[in-house]
Formats: sequence, C-alpha cells, structure tokens
Amino acid sequence: MAEAKLTAQVFDARSGEASSLDLEGPRFTTEPNEHVIHRAVVAELDSRRRYTASTKGRSEIRGSGAKLYRQKGTGRARAGDAKSPIRQGGGTWGGPKAKPARYGKRINRKEAIAAFDGALSAKSQDGELYVLDSLAFDTPSTKQAKELLSRMELEGPVLVVLTESDANAALSFRNLPRVSVVGPHEYGVYELLRAREVVFSRAAYSRLAGKES
Repeated sequence: MAEAKLTAQVFDARSGEASSLDLEGPRFTTEPNEHVIHRAVVAELDSRRRYTASTKGRSEIRGSGAKLYRQKGTGRARAGDAKSPIRQGGGTWGGPKAKPARYGKRINRKEAIAAFDGALSAKSQDGELYVLDSLAFDTPSTKQAKELLSRMELEGPVLVVLTESDANAALSFRNLPRVSVVGPHEYGVYELLRAREVVFSRAAYSRLAGKES
C-alpha cells in the first residue's frame, strides 16, 4: 500500500482561498531521531549563552601573599594570607567562570542537518506546515496580519519565516503575541519545536526546498 503524501496547507493572503502543496525531498521526509534532535537543541541553546558571569579566585585577587600573623602564640586560628575565600575581600571558591569556547556543546554538521530535517519532517507529518501565497503588504499593518492568522485558524505559538523581500509583512507580524518572525537562515531545531505551527512565505518555502530560481 502506497504511503500517503505529505502536504502543506497553502493559503492565499489576498483571496483567502486554501489549497495544498505536496512536500517531497529529505527536508520533509526524514524520519525524526529524538536523540539527534535533543543533541541539536542542547547545542543550539548552549551556543546562545553568553557566559559573562565570572568571579575571581584567590590567585586572581590583588594583594599581599604574606601570612597575616605568626603561626603560634596569638590564640587565634592559624591563617594564611588575606586572599583566603573565608575572608572578606578574598577570592571566591567555586564561583561562576566565563566558559571557554572549547567546552561548548557541539554537534557535527551531518547530525545538525539530520536534526533540522527530522524536526521539519515531524511538523509536516503533523500537518503543521503552512505556505502563504500573495503575501503583499503595501504598508506595515499589525491588524491585517492578525486578521490573516485568524482566517488561517492558527492556535500558536506561530513561527513565521519570511525573506528580505517581505519587510512590510515582517513589521506587521512581529508585534503579535505568540508569533515569532525569522529570516530563512535565522531559525533552527529549537524554534521549529517551540512553535505549534510554522508558516512560510512562498519565497521562503522555495528557498528552503531549493526551488528558488
């Protein structure tokens, strides 16, 4: 028995007419691998961390390394220099450090592609991919964008993928709650999984599928 074809819902922004588009190729037919997808998400989120928190250890504190007072005869606990972590102004023990780049979570290119295609294929299998035709905004209009998503009956969160030629549309969608607007190369596995529905402009879809002229 032949497998059912995967399709994306196509919505004409001007006329409101709906149709379907056959999805073919590895971008939409890759079997999702949960382990690889998880690795990709961890690597993506780790790469966005800035690791700016940093504390100084006792070796980094400026000051004398001389012993504060003699070892015996004072009646006090034996103490070293003033840079000890137990003293005010001393170094910090076990505090956060800026993370060197070499310790970042990594994933190779082949796995990254498999994870992205797997996440996109999962969306196509669940019928959560949409393509917008005739997406032309003469001027930015959040009201028009809201009405468009309402007619499409999307629940959100929605990821809207637009090209640089859709500047007015991007300005229109970006103010809507539960809507994220990205360019063709500005999203990854995490954004795909975080969104309930993914909406492509026709140009963005063509670029993704490799059909751009």
